[in-house]
Amino acid sequence: MDNIGIIESLLFTVGDEGLEAGQLADILKMDLDELDQLISTYHSKGLEIQRYGSIYMLTSKKESAPFIELLVNQKANMKLSQAAMETLSIIAYNQPLTRSDIEVTRGINSDGAVRTLIARGLIEAKDMENSRSHLLMTTDLFLNVFGMKSIEELPSTEEDNEEIENFFSTLTEQKEK
Repeated sequence: MDNIGIIESLLFTVGDEGLEAGQLADILKMDLDELDQLISTYHSKGLEIQRYGSIYMLTSKKESAPFIELLVNQKANMKLSQAAMETLSIIAYNQPLTRSDIEVTRGINSDGAVRTLIARGLIEAKDMENSRSHLLMTTDLFLNVFGMKSIEELPSTEEDNEEIENFFSTLTEQKEK
């Protein structure tokens, strides 16, 4: 496999976390200029390698957006797992936060749930100034799916935890119908 194939494989593997340019260059045993030049030669029909600050990420091409949106809308109609619902509620109430923040709260790795929520368009990862990690937050689609105009409509954390759980369960069941 050539270096560009290795880069594509590595960026696919790390997903929306991306890889630091320096780390990628170290893995490939090349300097940053060589890495930048190599990445500039990357061509794919549906994917591209983008650089955000010092992070490289494998992303879909902008021309795919309408089709991805259709997929997200179809998947938004599917029921979420318990792990995804827990992760979504943690993000909704504590946003913005990192994956590690979620893992500390849940006590287990939540990468699968986060990927599911991003794929369904319910949350998004954003780069923020003064943060080395992507910060996760809910999207407008989240508000739409759960029938809210703003995040302030979430039941308050002062209310009983059972009421909050019922809120998410009821809205999920309504969306399934």
